Amino acid sequence: MPELPKTRDRSPHSVPKTLNPSRLWVSHRSRHVPSCGWSDYDGPITPDWHRMADEKGFRIVRRIRDRFHLTLECKACGAHTAVKLFALRDSRPRCGGCAATKRQNAADGAKLVFLRRDPQHHKYGVFRALCGHDVRRQFGFVEKVRKGEVDVKCRVCLIEHEKAEALAQGWERVGPDPDGKANYRLYRHRCGHLQRVARVNMRNGQCDCAACGQSWSSKPSVIYLARIQLSSANLDVVKLGYSANPKRRFRHQLGLSKLAKVTFLRLLPMPTGHDACAAEKQANASLVRDFPDGVVPIATYSAHINVVSEIYRPALIREITTLMDQIKARLVAADTTR
Repeated sequence: MPELPKTRDRSPHSVPKTLNPSRLWVSHRSRHVPSCGWSDYDGPITPDWHRMADEKGFRIVRRIRDRFHLTLECKACGAHTAVKLFALRDSRPRCGGCAATKRQNAADGAKLVFLRRDPQHHKYGVFRALCGHDVRRQFGFVEKVRKGEVDVKCRVCLIEHEKAEALAQGWERVGPDPDGKANYRLYRHRCGHLQRVARVNMRNGQCDCAACGQSWSSKPSVIYLARIQLSSANLDVVKLGYSANPKRRFRHQLGLSKLAKVTFLRLLPMPTGHDACAAEKQANASLVRDFPDGVVPIATYSAHINVVSEIYRPALIREITTLMDQIKARLVAADTTR
């Protein structure tokens, strides 16, 4: 085996002294360096370096920039990549050309046109979708699109589709949910009323205007706090919920035994079922988050109460009452501003 040279390789395959960045793949951390900064650096190339490069699928072309950098030629694709010496010594360098080919193949397989890398983040690129709009996506996400695991979901097209869905139901899509929930949007009914609606409900037409509609969501409702006691089962719990008719709900819908004692500790009238539903869900989410020990396990009451949540220990009565006070205060404030 011939002895490897100790000086820079001057083979015919060498690139010009001042390298063109389009011909030299550079790490995202070094893309701030101008093209003139990648010129040759005088210094020896030891046999050990050649051996390490060969074992890792590369050939050393030259030293560049400073004493820490090398140009490697990939044996697989022939691309030139700038790497630091310690990267060659301590890890397996990443060929920029092979990575670019993989990235392009993923885009082609996902039926996207790769336009450019995102200058703000090295893991993102800008692509043109089949719809003609430009989308910013992670390269890893594009690979998932190629495999059929996910869809591109152009945001511009999605918004237009949501507008059409809303228009078909007599609504206008105003924008994203003001509370930040991904599955909700803010809509305006033909009567002018603004309302948060789950997108799936808008798509399926299960959305009634809380101002002018005739369903439960537009009719007055009640948020209730009830205590349920069943001595034969050693059960003593409280429930926070909402209903247009709380007493009827407990009598006909919860499957309670006739021996169960139900005491309504508080009834808070709400202007609409929509308002009651939103406030009750927020209150229950707050209780589960802040007082997990006060949540009664389903197994404790599933045989006696036909629900799967919103059941708490009596020790939380004061906290629940406080939440109901806050709901009432918001209602008063909203009435004052009208």
